[in-house]
Amino acid sequence: MKIGYFGIALCATALSATIANAQDINAYKVLNLSLEDPTLGSARYAGMGGAMGAIGGVSSALKDNAASIAAGTKSDIGMTFDLYSNNDGQCSFAVSDASLLFNIEHNSSGYVSTALAITYNRNRTFDKDMFLKDKTYNSTTNDHEEGGTDAVNFAYAGNINNQFYFGVAVGITDLRFDKDNIYKAPDLTGDYVSNANFSSRSEGSGCNFNVGLLYQPSDFMRVGIGLQTPTLYNIEEDWKAKEDGMENSYDEYRYKIHTPMKFSAQLGFMIGDRANIGIDYSMRNYTRMWGEFANLKMRMLEEDIKEICKTQHTLKVGAEINIIDGLDLRAGYAVCTAPIREVQESCDKLADLGGAYSGDYWANDENGDYFYGPLYSFTSPKLRQYISAGFGYSGRVAYVDFAYIRKLATVQYMLQQPFDEGTANLVSTYANELGDLKHGSNHFMLSFGFHF
Repeated sequence: MKIGYFGIALCATALSATIANAQDINAYKVLNLSLEDPTLGSARYAGMGGAMGAIGGVSSALKDNAASIAAGTKSDIGMTFDLYSNNDGQCSFAVSDASLLFNIEHNSSGYVSTALAITYNRNRTFDKDMFLKDKTYNSTTNDHEEGGTDAVNFAYAGNINNQFYFGVAVGITDLRFDKDNIYKAPDLTGDYVSNANFSSRSEGSGCNFNVGLLYQPSDFMRVGIGLQTPTLYNIEEDWKAKEDGMENSYDEYRYKIHTPMKFSAQLGFMIGDRANIGIDYSMRNYTRMWGEFANLKMRMLEEDIKEICKTQHTLKVGAEINIIDGLDLRAGYAVCTAPIREVQESCDKLADLGGAYSGDYWANDENGDYFYGPLYSFTSPKLRQYISAGFGYSGRVAYVDFAYIRKLATVQYMLQQPFDEGTANLVSTYANELGDLKHGSNHFMLSFGFHF
């Protein structure tokens, strides 16, 4: 039995080949880059748990239903600041939402108004730091992630008879993902500890389209459906592999990933000027993801994705209540089901396909032996929950909102594992180190803006 850090060092050599680069674009990486946090947006949107697709009137709801901006009556300009922290002690500060919305009234009895909007919205924050220990081989791994995904939307929507609303939006997306993985493991005698480091930076851009419809059968209720097309990202990535402080390899390459389509449905209840209640549902079939390298579709990656991923369902509920004139209290809850099978089940399926999650990296050591090693440990997302609360004040000209989001995520991890030469089994495929890890993070959001 050989220890997994050999696999990392030897992988670096194999990865310098073009085909190895393609193999490193694995299903878990594509999934991680495709996921979104469903409650991020303005503080009002976040305070209601993101359940505003049918309530409308806020630009953040564009990603759920492009018709939502037509349901408001005022033009406004606003900006949201987000202070992020997690249980690992990381903190970051960013602008998470900005918008310019024009509501243009018409003198037509049928076509009541037009809404035009330019918005910026952060869809995902990657910041995470995780430390794991393999009790069997006394190895440790430290994963550190930074970055996020953002979108700039250009939207047009219309209001017909205050009963039918329609909207379309074009989204220009941006992605940055930095990952550092430090792996330490003793040799067979336990006297020497190898320190292997793998770091990568991925940057990319893409585009998508949103369409939406809303129908209001009464003053009390509004229903809607929305569709977001897949996003095609063009990504540039560079990576480095080091062992014991010495750089073994460096490379740059480009590839494309194709995220799944999102279908959503919304239901909103408006109780006069006193309260709003929103319920939003969306689904994304992550088996529909795929990747492209050197202008060729990666068929093995596509097979792996179909075997280990599944449909994710997201439910968001939220409410806001007017306490006194202009002052609102809000609360919300969102839950996302796991977009992927259990790790053990996934690994077994990949074994049947003849590979493992990070590609086939074989290399020859000084004794002529062959080893197999995953490039780094990975985590598999499971249930994610978002609990939010907030308040806001809206005057005749200006408004200010505050929201807090508590994110509770469960991930299943799998450590780097050695190759068993005696049985020719990939121990990494059967994963003797599996476990669930709880990960929590916080968003403190402040929005302010002006009506005009």
